[in-house]
Amino acid sequence: MFSNLLPKLKENVSVILQNTLYVILALGFILLGWKSLALQGSINNLQGKYSNFQSNLVEELFNDHLLVQQSLGLNSQLENLEAQLKDLLALPANAETIQIREIYTLYADFNSKLSRNSQAGLDVTAYSGSVAGWGDQLLNKKFEELKTSISENTAGLEDSYQEYLASLPPPPTSAEGYSYQTVSTSRGSFGVYLIKMPLSEVRVVTAAASDGDCSDGCATKSLAQHVSDNGGFAGMNGSYFCPPDYESCNGKTNSSDYAFYKSSAGKWLNKDALSWSDTGLATFNGSSARFYKRSSDYGSGGVTAGISNYPTLLEGGNVVVNEDKLTSFQTAVKGPRGVIGVGESNVYLAIVTGATVTDAAYVSQALGMQNALNLDGGGSSAMYINGGYAVGPGRSLPNAVVLVR
Repeated sequence: MFSNLLPKLKENVSVILQNTLYVILALGFILLGWKSLALQGSINNLQGKYSNFQSNLVEELFNDHLLVQQSLGLNSQLENLEAQLKDLLALPANAETIQIREIYTLYADFNSKLSRNSQAGLDVTAYSGSVAGWGDQLLNKKFEELKTSISENTAGLEDSYQEYLASLPPPPTSAEGYSYQTVSTSRGSFGVYLIKMPLSEVRVVTAAASDGDCSDGCATKSLAQHVSDNGGFAGMNGSYFCPPDYESCNGKTNSSDYAFYKSSAGKWLNKDALSWSDTGLATFNGSSARFYKRSSDYGSGGVTAGISNYPTLLEGGNVVVNEDKLTSFQTAVKGPRGVIGVGESNVYLAIVTGATVTDAAYVSQALGMQNALNLDGGGSSAMYINGGYAVGPGRSLPNAVVLVR
């Protein structure tokens, strides 16, 4: 059936992609709540059809991110369809479509920084006037004006945030194993909050607030509480979960679908997810560590700690991120990214700032990790050591990684 439809799909795909991007961007501007835009009747009809769009593009990207999480266990059934879609997406885009894609990327970066500044309590009302006019500029195809305006406003948000960071007290510098450093890579320079400890001197514990699998209203704790309850001295946020501050998480608040070993109970939570092939897995057994690019490669074996998430960042010192399997939330939004890794005889817990998931992989490689797994980030980012937060406290967490002496 696909072979009969493919020629016609190829003939029309550029138009379909272009129109789809128009709708996404135009609706994103409308639903920001800055100003009601008078659009043509066809766009109004689409607005009604997509009334469930979120008021913030970053949240919409997160919804896409959640859908991918929920489908990880079904990916093997989609391989044939993906091969057909790959042919379609490989078609050359026209100049207008390329412009729109560039605007989409710029807007995602702006909205990420807008959300970040708002969460930090910074005044963002000065940007309302500019944002209100972007929908008109898009519909009137004033692409260059629109790109310039988005870029200028993004730069203003970044300047405000850097001033805010400069006003904060420095993170603790006296804690053994802790440092803050700037790491240069081929993708740019990134700030990194880092805990690096010899595996022979610490024990890794994976801590969960729930006693078993949980799909909604799951128990959570602050990172400080996770560390304290497990007799630790340091810790970091764990795997992706569905936070209560996203409307799309209604009915699955604080749930996490990933396999996770609760060290204190000696058992796997969400054990069925160990069969997933798109998630990575980090396991520890006393002072030894083993990472798996695919959770399904684990099989079984004795562990004292274990956490799965996606994607695997490094394997044998090589970057192994497949961006085709990442969500827009992971590739287009730059923010804090959590990493757990090992290298030589050390365990690493890192939060990379202003990064995409792929950026975090290259930073991990530059830090000397040999194997590394992406963890949660964004508003859930938290790092705690010797009685204080280096990052966070962030959200209350269903699980965390804890270091015990």
